[in-house]
Order: sequence, then C-alpha cells, then structure tokens
Amino acid sequence: GGYSMVYSCKEEPNNLFCGMAGYAPGTDQYWSNAWTELGSCTGSMAPTDSPINVALADAGGCPGEYDGASEYEEGDAVSKDGLVFQCKPFPLSNHCSQTGYEPGTSVGSGTVVVEHWRDAWSVVGFCSGTIAPTGAPNYVALPGLGGCPDGWKETNSVTAYEEGDTVAEDGLVYTCKAWPMSGHCGQAGYKPNHNPATPQAWRDAWTVAGHCSGSIGPTSAPVSDTTAIGACPPEWERGSNVKYEEGDMVSLTVSEVPLRRVAYVCKAWPMSGYCGQFRPTEYGGDQGWKLAGSCEGSVGPTASPVFVSLGDYGTPGCPEPWNVGGTSYEAGDLVSFAVSTDPSRNLVYRCRTFPNSGYCNQGVGFMPGAKNGHMAWDLVGTCDGSRAPTSSPVAYGGTCEYNKCVTTTARVSC
Repeated sequence: GGYSMVYSCKEEPNNLFCGMAGYAPGTDQYWSNAWTELGSCTGSMAPTDSPINVALADAGGCPGEYDGASEYEEGDAVSKDGLVFQCKPFPLSNHCSQTGYEPGTSVGSGTVVVEHWRDAWSVVGFCSGTIAPTGAPNYVALPGLGGCPDGWKETNSVTAYEEGDTVAEDGLVYTCKAWPMSGHCGQAGYKPNHNPATPQAWRDAWTVAGHCSGSIGPTSAPVSDTTAIGACPPEWERGSNVKYEEGDMVSLTVSEVPLRRVAYVCKAWPMSGYCGQFRPTEYGGDQGWKLAGSCEGSVGPTASPVFVSLGDYGTPGCPEPWNVGGTSYEAGDLVSFAVSTDPSRNLVYRCRTFPNSGYCNQGVGFMPGAKNGHMAWDLVGTCDGSRAPTSSPVAYGGTCEYNKCVTTTARVSC
C-alpha cells in the first residue's frame, strides 16, 4: 500500500519558514531549512492535543484586560482569554504599548504569519475571576531616602548634571548615570519618568534610587575619577563618514570653571564611520567614540591608521561594486565597496551564509559597512583595480572516443 512521509518543523528561528511559500516539506527547493524528515507512515491518527494550562502556573485572579490605549512598563501584567501576560524588561518593554504587540495575536495572513507579541510579553500563568490591575513598580521595593532633592530642570548644557547628581520627581529620587550618558540628564526628552514624544528615553540617563518626602539641599556632583591621558588632542569637528578613522583621538571641554576636558578615541571600522557624524556626547555618539580619559593642554593630531592591518583579499583586482538594487546576491558572493576616492580605497565583502544571506538583497539598510551591514556581509580584505570577468564555457570542438561493451541476446536453431 501507499505511505506518507512525516516531517517535523524545526526550532526557532527556522520555524518561521515552515508556513512560507517555497518551503513545502520534501518538495520545494528550501524545505530542508524549515523541516526535518522523521520517516514514513501509513494510515492516520487523531490530531495531537493542544497544550493545556496544566503546565502553567495558577496566577489566581485575573489582572486587567489588555488595553491598546494604555501605557505599559516592565513588570506590568494583563490578562486575555484566561491567560496572564507580563511585560518584559526594558528595552523590550517599549513594545508593550505599541500597535501589533497585543498579547496572543498574530500579524499577517496566509502563509506569512508572525507573532510580534512574543518580543514584548511573557506568558506567566492562567487565571480566573478578577483582581485589581497591577501597576508600575511601587514604593515597597524602593528604599526611603529621607528628604527630597531639587526637582529636575531642563538645560541645553551637557554639564548641568553630572554622574551621581540626584533629582526628585513625584516623590521618587533619580540618580544621574555615569559619563557620557550623564550628558543627557539635563536635555529635553530625558525628564525622569516622563513620557512625551520620546518614551522611556529618560532611562538612558537616570536610575531610580528610592523615594523621598520633604526637601533637602541639592547634592554636589562627584569629582571625576576618569583616567588621565596627558595632553589633549584637537577638539572634535563634525564631518563626513571618513573624517575620522580607527584610533583617531579628539577632546571636548565639559566645563569652563573649573576647566575640565576629556578625550575620546574613534572605534574600529565600520563604527568609525559615525565618528565625524556624531559628537561624542550627543545621542548616537557612543556608536563611534569610546571615552579614553581626562586630559589637559594640547598635542598634535594623532595619525590615522592605514590599511596595512587589513590584508588583500587574495585575488587580483576588485570584484563588482555593491549594487543597491541587487536582488540576486547569494551566500559567498563577493562585492567591493569604495570607502574613499582620494586616495582610492576599496574593501571587499562576502555575502554571509543562509539565513543571513537573505539580507544581502535588502538594499541600503544592509549595505556593506552600514549599521546593520554585519548581518549580511563579512569583511574579507582590501582590493585595487578591477578584474576581468570569468570566461563563459564553450562547446568542445574535437572528437570523443571510448570503448563500449555490448551484449546481444538472440534465438538460433541448433
């Protein structure tokens, strides 16, 4: 009789392909990336049971139902269809209030369905009945700090608040984080526990220290204990993505009275592309710059490193330049990418193996050297000039001779 093959959908993240076109078990070209062949079978069996709540903890009464118009924070719990969901820790908690992340729902249709809610929520148990909705973290878990320091004030200066400074807002005490994040403590959009157009941005600059009542005098800023590096390199200047290179150093003046200056060193390629675009202390500056220490006086500019540390990729000439409109890049394909024209400098990148190779055709967002380019491309080396295309195969024009054994069966008369 006939038989059928049994396939099992693979674990995350490959399971996302199981319902997509082009991955039909045993038939489509890429089915083995999504499915594992288990063996053959005959006849039929009853469908497997859906998971039951026995494996989940009993959460007791149900918290409030999920509300798409509400703001949720880390630790908040909601209920839906008898299950209790808890908002994940920051920064994933930012998704808990966003459209498309409602617990237990899916986005898409047909063969392409994804569950974004799993990035923001965790299933913690099942419930029955009702309880009062859970709130954001309360004072019980926070220490009492006595009188309240001054309230937060907005200022454009990156030195208005320094590491360890405290402010009070709505009975809570917040501590300014260490440098360079302390540069955000006085900026608009970073008011502690405030949620304007920049939700949760304040967490980058402030830490909740405790609760308070009454008032006290303002705390004094701590003395900087940053490692001293000696004389200061030149002041940072804004420029293109090739203005600074790996190892270049700049300095910034963080206060005039007393005079305090700090030095930063530009990170390795490709992060060095941000060094000219973002001031070390502004939002995004930490992508390109690393704090080196305090400094005083001045020195000559440091020399930029050269490509001696990055070897030639091994083949004469450069492969074809990366094409922003390319749609046929596959794993192992090589492209060249110009990082400067004067002097001429080119880098060679190789498209990564599956499934990352899928990003190689995703345009500017994943181009070589971009912020997300490492997800698609591996840096191979440098190149110079161009190489001739490989020759197309041609038909063989000679003759081919070989021996062939032939057996003939015939009926004859004896």
